[in-house]
Amino acid sequence: MERELALFIEDLEYGAATTSRAEDRKLYETYIAYAARILSKVVLKFPADEIFKAIDVNERLWGNSWLIDPVKGNNPESYERFKRLSGYKGYQKN
Repeated sequence: MERELALFIEDLEYGAATTSRAEDRKLYETYIAYAARILSKVVLKFPADEIFKAIDVNERLWGNSWLIDPVKGNNPESYERFKRLSGYKGYQKN
C-alpha cells in the first residue's frame, strides 16, 4: 500500500518537474504536500479513520482544482490502487 502511494508521489514530482505551465507547477506542489500527509499517516500506522480523513481532504482538493496541462507519469493508476488497498470507500462524513 505504501509503495502505491509513493509511486503516486513520484508521478506528481515528475509532473511538477516537467510541466511547462507555471500555474500547474504550484498546484503539483500542493498535491505532493497533501499526498505526503497521507503517506505519513500510513507509515506511522494511524487508525484507518484518520487515513480516510486525510484521503478525503486530498479528494476534495483534486475535486476543486484543475491542472491546465496534466503530465502523465509512469504509474497513472497508483493512487486508485492505493485507495483500493487501504479500504477507502469514498467520502467519509464526519
